[in-house]
Amino acid sequence: MINLRKANLSDFEQYINLRKQDILEYSKIIGEKIPLAQEKQIKKEFEGMLKSKAHIILVVEKDNFLIGYLTGSIIKNVWQHSGYVDDVFVKSDFKKKGVGRHLIEGFIKFLKDNKIRKCRLGVNVKNENAINLYKKLGFKIYSYEMDKEI
Repeated sequence: MINLRKANLSDFEQYINLRKQDILEYSKIIGEKIPLAQEKQIKKEFEGMLKSKAHIILVVEKDNFLIGYLTGSIIKNVWQHSGYVDDVFVKSDFKKKGVGRHLIEGFIKFLKDNKIRKCRLGVNVKNENAINLYKKLGFKIYSYEMDKEI
């Protein structure tokens, strides 16, 4: 049985371990090494998101072990009033088993509860599994974000 819930401070150690796995897997997908921030900085961000009304960390656990997480934000400014999926990660053993869907749907419920009617996210063009999941959940390409090394 899996359980979706808001993260709490006692989740940090498991969260940081998942975050490390996330960075390693994502680095492989995009073909470049991504440095992991200092644990102290990640903890500060984690604690800040837990306290914020404009951020949420959702976790999925099975048998008291975290198997995935989602971090998300509410963005309110003159240009947009929406929710944004900052990061989603599911442990390899649990991919393609509905955990990612569960996290996204939980975030959408959080947005609806906060009277937000649009959910946005960014995804790397090389992350085909994530793109397929987001399409199945009804997300559509709205814009392209581009980078240039200088």
